[in-house]
Amino acid sequence: MSEQMPSPGDVLGFPIERIGRFGACQVVAADVENQKVTVALLDWTGEQMPTLGDVTEAPRLEKNFMFWKAQEMVKNVQLPAPSRFRAIGKLPVRGTTESRSYGGWDFDNDVARQRWWNTLPTELTAAFKASLDSDETVSIPGLVNEQSGEPMQTRIRTERFGDDAAYRIASDFRMASLRAWPALYQVFLHAWREDLVPFLRSAPLVSELSLLEHGQREIDLSGTHLDRLVIDIDGLERLVLPKSMATLVVHGKGAVNTVGATDAPLPLQVVAEQNGRWISVRATGAVPPLHGLDQARGLRMDKVNTLDLDDVAHTFPNIEYLHLFGSPGTLTGLASLSKLPKLESLWLCDLFGYAAHEFPAPDTLATLTSLSLDSVPAEVAAAVRKAYKKVPRVDLSVSKPRKPEWLAENLDNPLRHWDGREGIPAAAVKKTHTAYVAALRQVREAEAVRVDDAAYADVVTRAISDFLEVIAGLNRKNRFLDTLERDEVIDAVNTLTAQLPADARAALEPLVEDALDD
Repeated sequence: MSEQMPSPGDVLGFPIERIGRFGACQVVAADVENQKVTVALLDWTGEQMPTLGDVTEAPRLEKNFMFWKAQEMVKNVQLPAPSRFRAIGKLPVRGTTESRSYGGWDFDNDVARQRWWNTLPTELTAAFKASLDSDETVSIPGLVNEQSGEPMQTRIRTERFGDDAAYRIASDFRMASLRAWPALYQVFLHAWREDLVPFLRSAPLVSELSLLEHGQREIDLSGTHLDRLVIDIDGLERLVLPKSMATLVVHGKGAVNTVGATDAPLPLQVVAEQNGRWISVRATGAVPPLHGLDQARGLRMDKVNTLDLDDVAHTFPNIEYLHLFGSPGTLTGLASLSKLPKLESLWLCDLFGYAAHEFPAPDTLATLTSLSLDSVPAEVAAAVRKAYKKVPRVDLSVSKPRKPEWLAENLDNPLRHWDGREGIPAAAVKKTHTAYVAALRQVREAEAVRVDDAAYADVVTRAISDFLEVIAGLNRKNRFLDTLERDEVIDAVNTLTAQLPADARAALEPLVEDALDD
């Protein structure tokens, strides 16, 4: 078998690290032009790498855990195959050779989840599946209709329990009563409950927990069956995760350091299987202060404002994927990407502040197989496309190269942090952005043809007047201008008037004061 292009029929053995066994898959189709193959997983696991004789009669593995309807595990993947996959021979291809599923060679999680499902009591999994098509209702003690005050009637196929739902939770409610919902798999809470963890340990199908404003210093979730946790880490000092954990979503800044003069948050001590080997971390804005997840397999960060990649490499040195999304934001320390020896997938979106020469060359990211750049500096986009387009191991995607004009309207917009800020309606954010960009473009156009200072000042004054009129009108309706927002509006005006003479800028001050005092 060619390392670069296995052909249909080739069978590969591979280790399934998460369960400590080996599995097998078969290449069932090949796309030579796009360097892709379609792979079917076989229903076989063993304690050592298989021989061809071990899997000759093995059917394809079907996925039917949780909400999945029975279907063969067939997926399109990019070549080359990772080195842990070993060719063991060739067998005739039986069954479909097509798939609408795309992804990587990381089969561990699906195989582990299916094996877990197959070990559950049949009556438990059968009740789950049966409830999905049922209209039967049940009354849960302690859940009360908010309007009538009567016991709440709910469908047994209810999948989510939350303290933000349409029912009221009475004082006599107990989490154990939720066993009457066979399809329950999500729990959302905004306060701590002493009966939460005992319930989770007794409910193998409850796999997702969102826990905010819990007020706890230590939380031990060992023995539960969770694979996804959304957790507020403010005030939290120690967190014990179950072996089943796959996704950890963190909110907040961490526990406050009360020792010394610094107000930096204390790192949250996380206890996890193999230091998080199977865990993907998601965070917002900044690298979360976590200790104990140095083997985490991946990191996704949203709404990044400013980020130094050295912080990422220090906290998560063994990640296999890094997906970063700006608001838009600025990124520094790109050389630190070379400190991530297992990095296979890198995705940067709406992130700027670095030059083309700072982006690592292909030979410094030796394990990279997927690179996506979406909304990045135009010069970086061009340089990366040139450097990586002839690297067959890397699946490259480059889109939305941004020129300096776009950066001025978005990255350098003093009001861009209003997006998502509490108290400012989304509609107001959008209208404010439109008004600022319109004013900026008018100022730019006037600057390009400037021959007369008085005429230029007149154009800038009209542009700022229109901009402030929008701000004042939105504030009269929504009342969102506090001290911070007023300062940011002033920053925006200062940006627009940077090329005005001092006396012309001074003449605009009453206009600004009137708009902000409205």
